[in-house]
Amino acid sequence: MVGKKNMVFGFVYFLASLLLGMYMAFLLDGADAHVLTSEARKAFRGAHAHANLESLLNIFFGYLLCRLAIEAWVAKVASALLIIGALLHSGMLILASLGLPGVLQIAPVGSLLLVAMMALMAYGVLMTKQID
Repeated sequence: MVGKKNMVFGFVYFLASLLLGMYMAFLLDGADAHVLTSEARKAFRGAHAHANLESLLNIFFGYLLCRLAIEAWVAKVASALLIIGALLHSGMLILASLGLPGVLQIAPVGSLLLVAMMALMAYGVLMTKQID
């Protein structure tokens, strides 16, 4: 099943995002007011939120790929685009918020892959003749 790997990835990525949130809370425990309003914290929060959303998208679309009779090539390409797009988008946002230089320029590529996946899924669902 093509969508099963998206669901597994989604749950693992969501767990990683939850751990990131706990790490963020640990860093902010006892921090002064400057840290609480810093740009780094805003970047961390945004990356964390995007990772949560893209995890849930992988779970949801993975489920759809398992349940709908979408053409095999459409399902495989959409599945790969969703996983790679999540890693290149929110994954790079996370790395950038942790201070890794240069990775922020990769995030728009991930966004474009996610847009392509949405268009491909729309096509796949439109062309579906039956639902299991």
